[in-house]
Amino acid sequence: MKYSIFRHLKGEKLSGTAYKLQGQRKNIISKLSIHKDSTIPELSGCLNISIPKMNYLMMGLVEEGLVIGGGHTTEGVGRKATTYKLNPNCCYFLGIEIKKYKINIGLMGFDKSIIESTGNIPFPFLDPHESLNAIIKEINAFLNNSRIPKDKIMGVGLSIAGRINVKKGEILTLYHFEDAPVKVILEEAIQLPVYIDNDSRTIAYGEYYFGKRINAGNVIVVNLDYGIGSGILIDGKPLYGASGYAGEIGHIPLFNNEKICLCGKKGCLQTEASGFALIEFITNKMNEGSNSRLNVVIKKKGFLELEDIIKAVQLGDNLAIEGISRIGHSLGKGLSVAINMFNPNVIIIGGTLSALGNALLLPVVQSSIFQHSLSIVNNDTQIMVSKLGDSAGLVGCCLLVRDKTLGLI
Repeated sequence: MKYSIFRHLKGEKLSGTAYKLQGQRKNIISKLSIHKDSTIPELSGCLNISIPKMNYLMMGLVEEGLVIGGGHTTEGVGRKATTYKLNPNCCYFLGIEIKKYKINIGLMGFDKSIIESTGNIPFPFLDPHESLNAIIKEINAFLNNSRIPKDKIMGVGLSIAGRINVKKGEILTLYHFEDAPVKVILEEAIQLPVYIDNDSRTIAYGEYYFGKRINAGNVIVVNLDYGIGSGILIDGKPLYGASGYAGEIGHIPLFNNEKICLCGKKGCLQTEASGFALIEFITNKMNEGSNSRLNVVIKKKGFLELEDIIKAVQLGDNLAIEGISRIGHSLGKGLSVAINMFNPNVIIIGGTLSALGNALLLPVVQSSIFQHSLSIVNNDTQIMVSKLGDSAGLVGCCLLVRDKTLGLI
């Protein structure tokens, strides 16, 4: 592997001094990831490293090509200090976001900029083996079109819904194979390191770092899509739990409704506060005779997608608005459990349905939270809607791969 900053990936054990130097180098990279143009004195001050030592470390990063000179400061008098920034083209990180009916693929540079992306690639689910082969085909096509040398790609991330054992690289829902974990199958097929993570966690990571939530403290990001999940960040670090299943808020048993959830249990939050629940409610109402512009959609293509409902809400469809209000109230009840347990600083509503957030969904959710949670606890929590919308998952997936590859998380 070309860059010494990634030595831990090869299983190299470092001596005490080398380990300390490696940690300092990573800290410099972390700071330059946030403050893109920084001088030696600025980095020295915020990282508590002497200026001579910082000069030594910086020259090493420059020689390797990880850092480049960004120019000179414009402030002060006398000789202007050189600024440094990460080299966006020294290495890359690939992210693949698997949605219900589509795939999004993006390539991130070392400086966290998205170099190239392709969205809304049609992805009709067939069977697990055929679908996995289709994913591999799309990855290879994207890499070929990008013309980026494969040895410059440090890692590949796969973001997908379901229960993910991140330690083993197993998906325990759609792509669960007896012979090998998906991680192993993909690594053999594309000859690159692969990291698999839950879609709610990648959305949370993207929202936290690209939605300007840094220093927000403890954050819960709710992924309100066809299902419902959450990503939890403690001071910017994702909470995984023992095997990576933390954040399964959709499977809190809250309702005595006898509805069987996709997990096999009854009364889960997901049965009342999710895209599936929304589609079920609207479809049942239309079957009972309720009028809606969505009747035309059903007749035309035979099923509803969340985007159809969002469009109907924006056009003032009463049934669609009623459905959103209904799941918003149930969502607030579920979030009240999270607030009482975690006392978070911020809860962000993300996912496809967050497109309806500020005007319609957010007020209903907030009202339900006030009704069902302890006021002394919910006073600490700010409820807001995603700033990134549907783009959060892909950028979060790329960034998680980058930071895992660097050993930052």
